[in-house]
Amino acid sequence: MKNARRLIAASDNPDDGARNENKKQHQKKLRRIIGTHHKTGTALMRDVFDSISREFEYNFFNLRYYEDYPYLQPGSLSSIIEDADVILDYHFSKPIPSYFINAEDWYSSDRRVRKFNKQERECQSLASYYGGSYRIIHLIRDPRDALVSGVLYHMQNPEDESWLREIRVGDDLYDNNSSSSSYVQSIRRLKNPLDAIAAELKIADDELRMLGLAAQDCEIDVRAMNVRLESFFDELYDILRFLEFPEENIEEMVRVANLHNAKTWEKNETENHVHFTSENPERHKYIEAMYEEGFVNKTVSYLRYALGYTSNTSDAFPMFANER
Repeated sequence: MKNARRLIAASDNPDDGARNENKKQHQKKLRRIIGTHHKTGTALMRDVFDSISREFEYNFFNLRYYEDYPYLQPGSLSSIIEDADVILDYHFSKPIPSYFINAEDWYSSDRRVRKFNKQERECQSLASYYGGSYRIIHLIRDPRDALVSGVLYHMQNPEDESWLREIRVGDDLYDNNSSSSSYVQSIRRLKNPLDAIAAELKIADDELRMLGLAAQDCEIDVRAMNVRLESFFDELYDILRFLEFPEENIEEMVRVANLHNAKTWEKNETENHVHFTSENPERHKYIEAMYEEGFVNKTVSYLRYALGYTSNTSDAFPMFANER
């Protein structure tokens, strides 16, 4: 999978002397990078770290927003990235395009029209761009729960996921008696939980692979820390200290962050929230369905083992079908 890659440093072009000198100046500033993947706490991390940044006057930047909505990119995008203190990357380990770094070179005055540029559209990571001056927390989640949450989330047809409503053709998943349909129409049509899980995995496999690869990279990077979504609030003090926030601010930062802790909310606040599916009674049937299909079973099993959510013991879940 070409988009899941290691967080290696990109080589510099020797002809870019002035640009590299400017880059070096900005690399001295410590950046705090919050890495997530689909259904591993993106909305929660956005709310938590945006609130902390506002309260303590840090520059918060939601990196992938302008990749998803390129026509909204401001002319000062390069400066925004350079000035950012806290960066949310919700497709963490997916390369960032170089036009983010040199945005002014890529767009005409009409922000919807990208100019031709001889510079190769190479990709790099935030870690390579910021040099060694960064700290990363990488949110991981039990892949079993992430996959089921994806199914339940997409079935709700959330407003900000416009791709769900795009008509697709040429794929068995989207074809219904020779008529094309959108993903949300297709997944709602699948009555068998196994079919719905298999369909979700078909679109989520890149994100799950990136989750696994990024976790391995963060394990060997002393400036990075894997954090389980399930224990995020329990580890908050350690997380904020790892990100090198000033010690005198930690207590208040924890208070601000805990305003977004769903465990402190009233039940009616989570029941109708599109991002909260953990209490959905439908979850069980989708988890059970993971046992039934070999590819889904093995994919989830291997990922859970790689991320430390299972061991080699007989209680590992899911398990290979021929070992059940």
